[in-house]
Amino acid sequence: MSRLFRIAIDGPAASGKSTTAKLLAKKLGFGYIDSGAMYRAITLKCLENNIKVTDTEQVHRVAKSASISFPTVGTVELDGIDVSKAIRTSRIVQNISPVAANPGVRTTLAEQQRVLAQSNNETWTGFVRHGQQVRGVVMDGRDIGTVILPDAELKVFIVADAKVRARRRYDELMHKNVVQAGETVESIAQDLEARDEGDRTRKVSPLKKADDAIELDTSHQTIDGQVAAIEHMVYDRLDGSQNLETKSCTY
Repeated sequence: MSRLFRIAIDGPAASGKSTTAKLLAKKLGFGYIDSGAMYRAITLKCLENNIKVTDTEQVHRVAKSASISFPTVGTVELDGIDVSKAIRTSRIVQNISPVAANPGVRTTLAEQQRVLAQSNNETWTGFVRHGQQVRGVVMDGRDIGTVILPDAELKVFIVADAKVRARRRYDELMHKNVVQAGETVESIAQDLEARDEGDRTRKVSPLKKADDAIELDTSHQTIDGQVAAIEHMVYDRLDGSQNLETKSCTY
């Protein structure tokens, strides 16, 4: 298989898409591009340089000058510095919406994401299916299946109950020891609700499910279960299965 098998995973914040995408990429030997981390990185750079995230022109300039890379699965570098942990704090969540809604930023990062998705990276070894080598890339975000990779070989839209998402995000912050003073599951739920609203209603590339995407509800699924479900979708798509539902996942 000469062309990369591209998997687009979209969904709201804390739905489990990034964790699932990373583990799926590792399991399949695919590359992984965390598009959301790119917006987080731009937000971080703005905050560190005392640039207001609502200053459209300055934020766009930051995006054009920033160098973002993914040297290994799960690692994010901004201008050569590992910011994997720094971009996961609630401070970033509370300031990212204007950055994500910035038309100039979205255009700049979209171009970078498409280039990354076409990379002929030798470390993306892939796997063998019916005697054929399959190499590919997994990209997750909010507009991957609709805007960035509209012709992706597989599109998945992950959803989860709002309370479940808030608990997951809190547990993630606790695990990384970056919970801020006074931060609770309830306050995180409010932040996520505000982020969801901003993502759904922004004029440029709003959060929405692609018409040909498969919806996967992860509210009551383990991470391993989520990975296994999408892994089976990949195999079905490669085998030419006609049983993939685009409305909801039956795995």
